[in-house]
Amino acid sequence: MKTKVSISIDKETYQKAHELGINVSKACENYLKQLITAIESINQQNNPKETKENSVKPRAGFEPATITLPR
Repeated sequence: MKTKVSISIDKETYQKAHELGINVSKACENYLKQLITAIESINQQNNPKETKENSVKPRAGFEPATITLPR
């Protein structure tokens, strides 16, 4: 099931993505999935005995630099 959301993207970035044929919605969704996996992995490494329900959750707007994401 999909949910409609509204996001703000730099105009030039959006235009370049559009010119290159990038599906911005899908690109955002894929990046969020990678970000969620990375954060959950870090939480699990830092709190191996804790469950997802009581692990530390990032606050709204948390956007780590992409250089910190596992490759």
